[in-house]
Amino acid sequence: MRRRAFTLIELLVVISIIGVLIALLMPAVQSARGAARRVQCQNNLRQIGLAVNSYMTEKNVFPMSSTAGAGRGVNHSGLAMILPQLDQRALFDAYNFQWENFAVANRSAVVTRISAYLCPASPVSPGPVASEQIRRPDGSFYPAGSAFARNHYAANWGGSQSTAGEDFTRAKTNYRGVMMTVRLITQRGPTFCVRPQDVRDGLSNTVLAGEKRDGQGWGVGGYAGSEFDVATAPLGPDLPDLRTIVTGSYHPGQVNFVFCDGSVRPLRDAIDKKVWYGVLTRDGRETVSVDAL
Repeated sequence: MRRRAFTLIELLVVISIIGVLIALLMPAVQSARGAARRVQCQNNLRQIGLAVNSYMTEKNVFPMSSTAGAGRGVNHSGLAMILPQLDQRALFDAYNFQWENFAVANRSAVVTRISAYLCPASPVSPGPVASEQIRRPDGSFYPAGSAFARNHYAANWGGSQSTAGEDFTRAKTNYRGVMMTVRLITQRGPTFCVRPQDVRDGLSNTVLAGEKRDGQGWGVGGYAGSEFDVATAPLGPDLPDLRTIVTGSYHPGQVNFVFCDGSVRPLRDAIDKKVWYGVLTRDGRETVSVDAL
């Protein structure tokens, strides 16, 4: 007996049903992918937190967020300093801290991609950023000829009232973060690293590091790379000139941070400004409720 074939109408109905099922399933698939990216991002920050705490155990200080001053040996980032604690000893040994980060001696090291420094949710290519595209704190650009592998995480340097306003801190002085720019003795500014006992607000209450949308390189010291500017809310404006220097993420409604005790928590983009500033200072004596985060 001859079997009846599908009619065109029946085939179209089947195709339509398949299309509807795909449309129904796609949001769930996208949501699952987004959740997986958030988890991986948090794992990256957890690795960074563990590396910093290992560094702190060895040296009894937090690593500096970057070095500053004049001459050789400046513009290095805290992300470069914790490479041994991230199982990147060979890369650390290849990096010459006696020269600038953009020096010929460091060019092969600073283009090395480090997965722990890259958020999987970012749509931006993790490929190297040309040095002449990276702006220094004084407004100048890096010399042409070198490049830096991108990063999506940066340190809490603490900020100042001049950039964040009077609500920033109750402390008498500025720069009350935990990983700060440390200047050479001959330069103005902090010349010391923060010790665990200096974090009087509590290790579990103080941000150590967090996400930024488009860091310009894990080997780049300062706002462009290893630090974030605290002047805006956690989810800073997504503008080309700002996404490289302020905190921000590609996770809807939240930004991930690791605290000084190694715990990782997302902060809401709608967090109160005083609460945001409170978790950024190491000794501002602010009282911050977990529910406010």
